[in-house]
Amino acid sequence: ALLPGDAPDGSHDLIGMKWIAGFPSNPSLGLATYNALVVLNDGATGLPVAVMDGGAITAQRTAAVSGVVMRRFAPERLDRTSRVAVLGAGAQARSHLPVIGHVLPGAMVTIADVDRGRAEAVAADVAAFPGVVSIEVAGSVREAVDGADVVVSVVSFGPDRQSLDPAWLLPDALFVAVDYDMQAPASLARDSFFLTDDRDQFLASRHPGQFEGYPDPDMTIGEALRERIRRPTGPVLAAHLGVGLADVVFAAAILRRAEELGLGRIIPR
Repeated sequence: ALLPGDAPDGSHDLIGMKWIAGFPSNPSLGLATYNALVVLNDGATGLPVAVMDGGAITAQRTAAVSGVVMRRFAPERLDRTSRVAVLGAGAQARSHLPVIGHVLPGAMVTIADVDRGRAEAVAADVAAFPGVVSIEVAGSVREAVDGADVVVSVVSFGPDRQSLDPAWLLPDALFVAVDYDMQAPASLARDSFFLTDDRDQFLASRHPGQFEGYPDPDMTIGEALRERIRRPTGPVLAAHLGVGLADVVFAAAILRRAEELGLGRIIPR
């Protein structure tokens, strides 16, 4: 049976791939840690139809998933606007801040980074993030998360984890871990309502040295949304590892919009 919008010839199918290479030492060279391409193919013929910057797509897709989690699981404060801690001041921080301002309007953000100058540069650009009323630079992770309703961890991957103490967090805080377990210790996962984006991918990624000691997820983000799970009273940890299919979906939407606007560069076959 065809779903609404499906085509018998497969022309509405999405076919594509994401190629990504990560080099943790790149920031010291003034380069992005991750560089990626997304290739899209025609669903009926397999012919390539687009090659796109996967880095930008990944940043926007990742922030969008975080936004869905924040909209559903951020604790409600009737007496004040949300306080948000952002750990890391790289590309992911910049893609997350507009989403934070959109789903938590009036948010007051505190940002921390091992490179204080980089955090200060983000804070100075607060006008670029509608809905965020202020960005303060913290001198440490502990200072940043103090009193935060939502913590978004987007630090760069590397050999040195910077695990925080869950005791620093509010008892009902939402912790969104985009950086695997670079900041969130296993004890936080064990004591939280623990979500991930793809159960099999998480289980395949859990091994000595990565997600070590983490429990199995309570649910996936999709399951929680589909079943309309109410926010629990305690802490929530959402670790979304990134699903390649989502990048293909985002890329296809971007391509449709680019074609409508006449953007992009057509390369003769």
